[in-house]
Amino acid sequence: MPFFPLGVFLFPGEDLPLRIFEPRYLQLIEEARTEGFTFAIPFSKDDEIMDYGCEVKLQQVVAESEQGRMVVTVESVALVRIHSYTSQLAGKLYAGGNVEILPPSPPIRSRSLIDMLINYTEQFDPDFLHDFEGRELCYFDIMQSLNLSSEDKYRFIVMSCNEDREQFLEKQIEYLMLIRKQERMLNDDFSLN
Repeated sequence: MPFFPLGVFLFPGEDLPLRIFEPRYLQLIEEARTEGFTFAIPFSKDDEIMDYGCEVKLQQVVAESEQGRMVVTVESVALVRIHSYTSQLAGKLYAGGNVEILPPSPPIRSRSLIDMLINYTEQFDPDFLHDFEGRELCYFDIMQSLNLSSEDKYRFIVMSCNEDREQFLEKQIEYLMLIRKQERMLNDDFSLN
């Protein structure tokens, strides 16, 4: 699979605008546009390719300049484990390698985490779970809704068991609730003055 290493980690359904100017990535985007293939964005940290990333599809070319530069948007369609990396594929300017597509996120089974999510939604953000009505909540859904950093997302993916993932999510929700409570208190103080 072609590679576009970046310090960005996307869960399925998340999208990202990219500014394309390097010849190798201009070639990759042009070929993805004409041939319709997907490519991987391996998560890169401190110029090191990490073990996981995402498979993305080109959504659209937003703008092109006469100098050949582009602004595009891509959407994550799956998470991948990186098995090999080649800095330049044969006959191409861009990198690539072998990947394993990870299975979709399992549904959340922790009653305490589900209750916490419902509580947060009812108290602070009625739209927090809006996109997921009528189906089981999955780990990736919540990670998307939390709008966390790429490093936090990566840390979540490398966790070895669902119990660790649930604890991670519970801590994130607790932190978000604390921030929302403080926002309310500040708003109340401001309106009293």
